[in-house]
Amino acid sequence: MKVVFLETVEGSGSMGEVKTVRPGYARNYLLPLGLAAPATPEILARAEKLRVIEEERQRIQDEHAKELVGKFEGKPLIIEVRVGEQGRLYGSVTSADIAEKAGEILGEELDRRRVLLPEVIRSVGIYKVPVRLSRTVLPDLEVVVVDSEAPLGVEAAITELRNQNSESEFDTFETPDISEVTTDEKSDVDLSADIALESDESLSEGLQVDTPAEETPNS
Repeated sequence: MKVVFLETVEGSGSMGEVKTVRPGYARNYLLPLGLAAPATPEILARAEKLRVIEEERQRIQDEHAKELVGKFEGKPLIIEVRVGEQGRLYGSVTSADIAEKAGEILGEELDRRRVLLPEVIRSVGIYKVPVRLSRTVLPDLEVVVVDSEAPLGVEAAITELRNQNSESEFDTFETPDISEVTTDEKSDVDLSADIALESDESLSEGLQVDTPAEETPNS
């Protein structure tokens, strides 16, 4: 089924892009959520305008994201936790914990879905965690998980962790391939729909695209 994307959907298409997708994916996901519309002549005529809006939105997102990256320079995310034997945590460090700590440095809330943590952290250590600040800006943030009740204090514990690990030995989480995300999960990782920057939303203000009702084949 040929559709025009009205919003950018990670792993599927960009705003204004004309693309053929599976009919079930279109009917059950894209069309009901207003993310795409059937490629009728009227909608196709608006596709170029949508592409221009998307390019400008991406430019603004990237510029803002690069500013945010600068705020993290020289500022690791230090997360203090309770630790049991052999450095194992009581509980775990999640993407929400990392997003909260990052938000403190940024001075603004960071959605947990931007933190690309494939699995929770269960041990003290120094980790490199990728964060999607925009579609093209994905810095690796340094996350230091340390014992909050370290005998010699938190600062001494951090120094010990750094002495134990060289730069090449830090645990690094790879950026997941967004194309492998299942259809049911796409709504949770679609950053453009739920957590777009306010400046992005202003670009499309006043642009209304009515999604035509799907035609029913004659019996």
